Amino acid sequence: MNPVSLKTTARGFALLAFGCWPSTVTPATQATELEKQQCNSGGAEQNEVQVLNNATVLRVTPLYGHVHTSPNTFESRINGAVVYVQPPKDLRPEQLTQIVQCHSARALLGEIDPNQIRNDPYWLPNAWLDIDVKPQPGSYAITISANSVKDGLQVLARAKAYAETRVAANSVLGR
Repeated sequence: MNPVSLKTTARGFALLAFGCWPSTVTPATQATELEKQQCNSGGAEQNEVQVLNNATVLRVTPLYGHVHTSPNTFESRINGAVVYVQPPKDLRPEQLTQIVQCHSARALLGEIDPNQIRNDPYWLPNAWLDIDVKPQPGSYAITISANSVKDGLQVLARAKAYAETRVAANSVLGR
């Protein structure tokens, strides 16, 4: 084996062994793939902006991730937010997941006006957010997870501001 291929092979094994293979998947690529796979099928045609603007937010909590800081120590860091909403009428959790994920992908790709939803916590410019919806007793929990503490803090701040506007809007509307 020549020295160049030996060096390349050794580097490849080192990268695989330590999980450091360089990632080439950009947030835009992830958004494009998600949109292709799930946003043109049944359920995504609902007016996502209307659903998200009419959501009754019950509360917002920080989402924490744990980082291993030494052999026996973990540190909690804010990774995003959990937005608890009143279950929208006739909307199953998987449908709401699809609506929120597609909205996030479309906003990231610039396909919708991001100002349609004040303090929109479901997307960040140039950042991928993992979003999931789970049923809870009397609510749906929308988990929004970012890839960095900086983005996680931004998601949490936006989610809190979004909740305030939803509470104010819903009290004016008598909900």
